[in-house]
Amino acid sequence: MRVVQSYKDGGKPRHRTLYSMGKMEDYPPHQLENIAKKLLELSGKSLDDILGDDLTEEGRYNYGYALVIKKLWHLFDMEAWMRKVNNKRRIRFDWLSALELMIAERLNEPCSKLSNYNHQEEYIGFSDQKVDLQHFYRCLDLLSEEQDSLKKHLFNKQQSLFSQTLDVVFYDVTTLYFESQKEEEQSLRQKGYCKDGKAHKTHVVLGLLVDKLRNPITYQIYRGNTYEGKTMIGALKSLRKEYDIDEVVVVADSAMIDQANRDHIADSDGMTYIIGDRIKNLPRKVSEELLDPKNHKPIHSTTDKFSYSSVDYKGRKIFCTYSDKRARKDRHARQKLIEKAEKLLDKPSQLKQSKKRGAGRFIKQTGNEIYALDIDKIEADAKWDGFKAIATTTSLSIEEILNKYKNLYEVEHAFRALKSQLQIRPMYHWTNKRIEGHVAMCFMAYTFLNYLRNTTKLSQRQIVRSLDKMQLSKVKEKATDKDLYLRSKITEEQEKIIKTLKLEVPRDTTPQSVINQYFI
Repeated sequence: MRVVQSYKDGGKPRHRTLYSMGKMEDYPPHQLENIAKKLLELSGKSLDDILGDDLTEEGRYNYGYALVIKKLWHLFDMEAWMRKVNNKRRIRFDWLSALELMIAERLNEPCSKLSNYNHQEEYIGFSDQKVDLQHFYRCLDLLSEEQDSLKKHLFNKQQSLFSQTLDVVFYDVTTLYFESQKEEEQSLRQKGYCKDGKAHKTHVVLGLLVDKLRNPITYQIYRGNTYEGKTMIGALKSLRKEYDIDEVVVVADSAMIDQANRDHIADSDGMTYIIGDRIKNLPRKVSEELLDPKNHKPIHSTTDKFSYSSVDYKGRKIFCTYSDKRARKDRHARQKLIEKAEKLLDKPSQLKQSKKRGAGRFIKQTGNEIYALDIDKIEADAKWDGFKAIATTTSLSIEEILNKYKNLYEVEHAFRALKSQLQIRPMYHWTNKRIEGHVAMCFMAYTFLNYLRNTTKLSQRQIVRSLDKMQLSKVKEKATDKDLYLRSKITEEQEKIIKTLKLEVPRDTTPQSVINQYFI
């Protein structure tokens, strides 16, 4: 690149170099743009004066997802994982582009793989070649076969990126339903208890372990008719086998408290638990001791009356807490059920179909076709208002135990993100391999999204909304017949993402010849 002066010598045109500026390749795109803007400024004109109305829009593309996903690809060293996979297999299709596009669509607007195929031209910065539809499905098959190595790689990179020790893990399960009612003997898709209220549809059970930053550690997929309490041991075995941990506290809710789970944790070196317990299931003598107000010690709280009692029982310490706030909540929930039960009493035809749970448990039959509110059961239920039991094998203080148990909502937030933001369900895949591949892809998308949440301090919705609005308009300059890209205005939230990830974004106007340099 040179500054050259044209002149005439004896009537003949001549040129001489005033200044040599080196090779074009030595200048990143933004420096070239700054040089051009400065020259325009020195000439007394602006870019708008030059462009005028001589432009026509040729297309509009999203550049935010490609820019961010490619940066995260490097941060998580996904190239190393893909090299290991490629070295084991003869992969003859562009599964990198297929995977990047699926993750972009999962973050942007979750949809089917057919829609992934149809929407890929709305992005800029991914593959220059259109990815075949079959390659999206083949990529899912590959993810299914490599899901264990993927989970381990992502976990190791997260530990490195966040520089934290894994000292507590939160475990919970959810169900992912399908738009299908057909069960097959060997399929993961089975009918059973569904947390989404879709019992008439088939589903799978997903067990998820996360850390205190909501970073996903690992997951397990189970058949849809699996009882959730039976999933915990498999998850913990995977945790100890695959990941390098010394001591860890497992935190889970009361659905996980069967004796087999307790025994497994107790027999595992360096592993303890904090698990919700069921006071009603304890021997009467133990529960009465826990509920007795004389045994409760206050915990200072400025907004709520809070106290606790404790007993040692069968190798664990059980803390029974009482909260005025929780008592009010329990009373309100029961009153709603009572009102619903009273409405059922006004419609005897519906009583036979009502089950002995929910509002139905407060109704008793006093004679043939005669029903009434069960006052004794209502009064007995009130006995437990405000009480919550937590069992532990740790030596932590009550305050530390309550704080860790309270943070169990972190895994609930992870599930909420997977279900609402990433719309992991309903699923439209029917084979086990495709189901596993779809969950692995969503797990990867969630890992990236949660990393952005932790580092930018933006909400997941703010992140997705910001990436969605990072757009480029491709315009043609009529005078030169050249293509340019005009970038949308950068918002405050987008600026946060850009600075956090140290991204180099396209300038206000970027020539076609250099646009791809931003996505390397």
